[in-house]
Formats: sequence, C-alpha cells, structure tokens
Amino acid sequence: MLNYLFKLLQIGSFLLLLLALAASAQQPENFLTAVTKPEFNTSDLQPTERMLVSYSKTIKSLNDVRTSDNILIYPEQIINAQHTVADLISQSDGVNLNGQGGLFQSYNIRGFSRARIKTEVDGIPIITDRRAGNSVSFIPAELISEVYIQKGPQSTLYGSDAMGGVVSISTQTHQNSAISFSAQQQDNARHISGNFVGEQVNASLVQRQADNANSASGSNTTPLNTSYQQKAATLSGATNWRNIDIFASAILSQGSDIGKSAITFPNKRISNYPQDDHLLSQIEFSVAQAWKLKLYQHNQQWQTDIARLDNKQNITRKNLTSYQSDTFGAYASWLVDKTVIGAEWLGRHNIEISEQEYTANNELVWQKDMINADEDTFAIYTLHDWYFNNLTISTGARYDTITLKQYQQEKSDNFLSLSTHFSYQFSPKTNLSLQVANAFRFPTVSELFFSGETPRGNTQGNSELKAETSLGWQLSIAHNINKNIAITFNSYHYTIDDFIERYTQDSVRYYRNNQKVKIQGFELSSQWQINQQWQSNLGFQWQQSQDETGNTVDDGIPKAIKWAISWQNDNINIRQQLNYQFSKQDIGPSEIAQESELIWHTQLEYQVNKNLMFSLSVINLTNNAYKSSIDEDAAYQPERSINVSGTWQF
Repeated sequence: MLNYLFKLLQIGSFLLLLLALAASAQQPENFLTAVTKPEFNTSDLQPTERMLVSYSKTIKSLNDVRTSDNILIYPEQIINAQHTVADLISQSDGVNLNGQGGLFQSYNIRGFSRARIKTEVDGIPIITDRRAGNSVSFIPAELISEVYIQKGPQSTLYGSDAMGGVVSISTQTHQNSAISFSAQQQDNARHISGNFVGEQVNASLVQRQADNANSASGSNTTPLNTSYQQKAATLSGATNWRNIDIFASAILSQGSDIGKSAITFPNKRISNYPQDDHLLSQIEFSVAQAWKLKLYQHNQQWQTDIARLDNKQNITRKNLTSYQSDTFGAYASWLVDKTVIGAEWLGRHNIEISEQEYTANNELVWQKDMINADEDTFAIYTLHDWYFNNLTISTGARYDTITLKQYQQEKSDNFLSLSTHFSYQFSPKTNLSLQVANAFRFPTVSELFFSGETPRGNTQGNSELKAETSLGWQLSIAHNINKNIAITFNSYHYTIDDFIERYTQDSVRYYRNNQKVKIQGFELSSQWQINQQWQSNLGFQWQQSQDETGNTVDDGIPKAIKWAISWQNDNINIRQQLNYQFSKQDIGPSEIAQESELIWHTQLEYQVNKNLMFSLSVINLTNNAYKSSIDEDAAYQPERSINVSGTWQF
C-alpha cells in the first residue's frame, strides 16, 4: 500500500508541474527570494564571490541561511575542468577533492566528508548510500547555475548528514529570456548543451561523453578509468495563483559506462557503472513573508560492475551490484511573529541492494539480496533573531527522530540540535561573529547493513554502530581595509563523539566507532579589486583531525594556498587559478602521504559580440603528476589538457 502511495506522489508532482507550466498568470517579482545571478558581463566576473549574509525573514529554504561563512560560486567563474560539482567548489578555501577521482569525485569540507556533508539539488536532499560520499555526478556542470556552500556549526540545523556543512546546488538560471547553445571539446571529452529561459519556464538539455584519459607521469603515463556517457535534462516553471507562488521542476539524468577511477586500474581491478539513472521532481507553494510548503521525490537506480584481475591481467571473477531507492519528502515553514517554525518529513523507501558474482566466463556463481530497508526522519525546527544596536543574536533549534528498518532489524534514534550565532558590527568596516552548535549524524544504511563487494573491495557493515554527536564553534572576523580590499579570518573547532571510521583488516574494510575525534583549523582569505581590469582572490587553509590518542584520522585536508587572479576589458577575460598544496605526512589509516604540488589552470574568454563567446582553457598547465586526494586508492589526475568551448545566445 505504501509503495502505491509513493508512486501516486511521484505522478502527482509531474501533474502539478504541468499545471504550473500551463498557468498564464504573471510571476511576481518576489517569487525567487534566493540570491539571484546578475546578467553576464565580463567586467563583473570574479573567481569566487564571498558573502557575509545576515538572516532575512523571507523564507528562502528549509532552514534559511544561518551560517556566517558562506561562499556563492558561479560555474562560469571557475576554470577547473567542469565535470563534477567537486571541480567547481574545490578552489574555495577549506574545500578539497576527496575519494578516488573521475566522474564520481567527491568533496571534503574542513575535514568533513562522506555522509557528514549534506548535499541538495534545488532544495531536494541527495542521499545515494555511496560509501565515498555524494559526488552529484548525475548533474552536469552545464545544468548548474550556482553552488552555495554553507560552512560552520550552524549547518546542523539541516539535520543529520549536515555536521560538516551544506552544499546547495541550483539548476535555476536567473538570466533574461534567451535561448543558448554550448559546445565543448577537451581532448578526450565532448559536451553539447542547450538552454531555454522564458519568463515562466526554464528548460535545459545536455549530452556529454568522454574516453579514458591518461595521467601526467612522463614515460610512466598510465590510462585512467575516467570514461562516461551521460544525458540530462531539466524542466521548471513558476506561476502565481490567488497570491500563492507556485514553482515546479523536474530533473532527468541517465548515465552509462561510467568508469570508477582508482589506482587499482587497470592492473588489479576494473570498476565501472553500467547504469546511473536519476529522476527528481518537486512542487512548491509559498507566500512571501508568510509560509512555504514543498513536496519532492528522487528515484535512483545504479549498478557497479567490478572485474578482478590476476598477475597476468586475466579476469578471475566479476561482481555486479544493483542499487535502487525512492526518496520522498515534504517540509513546511511558517513565519509567526518574526519566528520561523517548520516541520520536515524525509522518507527513504525501497532501499534495495543485491549482488551477483560471475566467473571469468560470465557464469553465475551466486546471487543474494543484501539490503531491503526503509528509513523515515521526522523533524521540527524553529529560528529566531534578536537585534540590539550593533549586536545580532540568531538562534535555532531542531528535533529529529529517525527510524530505519532492515528485514527484521530496526534501529532508531532522536536528537535535539541547538545553535547560537552572535554577530557584532564593531564599525562599518569590521564584523566579528561567533557561532556555537551541537550536531549529530545517524549511521548510513550501508555502514550498518551492507556486506559485499564494492569498487574498493570487500566491505562489511556494522549494525551496532552508534550515531555520531558533535559540539562545534567558529570565530570569524571580516574587515574591509578600504573599498577595494577585504580580508576574512575563520577559525573552527569540533569535538565529535562516536566518530564512525572505516578501517582495513586482512584486506576487508570494516566500520567502528572511535570514541572521540577533534577537528580544528582556520582559513584566511583576501579579495582585492586592484583596478578596473585586475582583481585577485588569495586564501590559505590549515586543518587537523586527530583522535584522543593523537592519531590522525582519515579525510584531513592539506595546507594550501589558493590564488585566483584575473584581468578583463570589454571583450576579453583572462584568468589564472593556482593551488599550492603543501606536503601532507600526517595521514589516516586509509591514506597515503602526499608531496607538495602546484596545480595551475588558465583560461581566456573572448566575447565576439553580444550573442557569441569563445573560451580556451588549459587544465593542469604544468602537466604535473598529482593525485586528487590522499586516499589510498586515489588515482592520478589527467595530464595537461586543452578545452575549447563556444556559446551562442539569441
């Protein structure tokens, strides 16, 4: 009966989308209350735009923007090869690549990764049960209009999985009405996309594919398992009915033959994803400054095909794992006498994982169903601000109750999250802020119950895992030296109890609770508008993660200097993006030490006329042989490559 209800909700969301598209009423000016993107102008482009955001009583999302350290990124401002969201955000201070590489490259924020970072696409939470964490690889960069990173302890107000921050991805473009076409050619990759922007309707279509790249190892050049084929489309519409703003959207993505890049390729293990399909849809009703109601769904199905090889490069066996799940959810927010009150339901049902093993001759050896689970989260939350002259106090509270059922097993927990943010404006040029919050993370389905083969090898779950809990604080100082130079300093400290870590014993990976882990660090960044043509962003990051015995834990980020500098006139924009990563020898049990590296990308954009723009970029300009992360299975990044693209808009 429950399955039929879920299917009905899925069909209903599409019917509501069609109704919204068919409505003829004009869209009100205040419908989109999130940060909007300016019209394209080469003189306005910056490598990243840093924003100090104070709380607004306009209800914008589930919990609103509550952190003091936020970064808004537009994809066209980033030089990096735009294959994944990780590529777009890794130039930001405190953010690094994580995992093994390729299209499924994941990301790390301040030493938090995997299920400790909450990822949203147009407000829809993305939970994929991949052990390496979300990569959101099913959303091509061409479909992304902006990425908003929320760091700091107050991200806990987004519930479980948000302990280390929130990555919010928007596919909704804010340009004026237009039709545009883009094409990219980057050595082994080809992308074609089209986009329609109307007053009430947005639609996009992308097709992209890539062959395997090669590493930059000189005479020891090795092939990388980075190939993929993918098609994706978005459709959204907005209207107003009886003073109620209505927004509906749908995203369809189909991927095939996606390589899982790892150092074990091609000599020991070849891992591919024959299928990676996603369908997301939502319908949202709201009245500005009053209330919001949102319903959404996410259906996903994907497979992994893992071939193991002997010393003579012959396949000894193959394991095929199939995964599917249905995510449904609803949340509502009300503004009651300057206080936001909200409720949320997140239901993950039909979480099914099965595995088959074949001989080298493709003969079936065995098959089994490993996971058949359902998970429900119910939450209520409230937000309120107090204003005292130059002091603002922002407070929040959230209560979650989670229940997970797997066959005859059941695991449940509940948690109360509290946060406080003090912001004091010392002068028109200087702001000091302090935020303190506690958080929790419920173990994932895979960590608890999955036991089988993965692209990394045999992995065994632990049904006795406890939920992680943390207490964190962040101190931030923002100062404008003058109208052209601004500096920001952020320091942070987290204490995490029952930290869930993965460890290896006899070539098998297991999970356990580490009693206590401390994560601390700081970021220093500056933005300098040198003159009308030159502008510079320079940042430094440092972070440390240790357990109570002084041992380093996994997923730490290296010390790094990140510098982006650009020059532009009316028609030309030249950008340089440099990232110097210091040597990292303090590593966790599943990591390998890393030497210092300089990563350099460059780009030239030429605006031919108001309709046509060309771009030429060089990725890994120095042709360095470096790895995406310190993960023990991380592969090298691709060798130097040239990307040529063009965009025609009319």
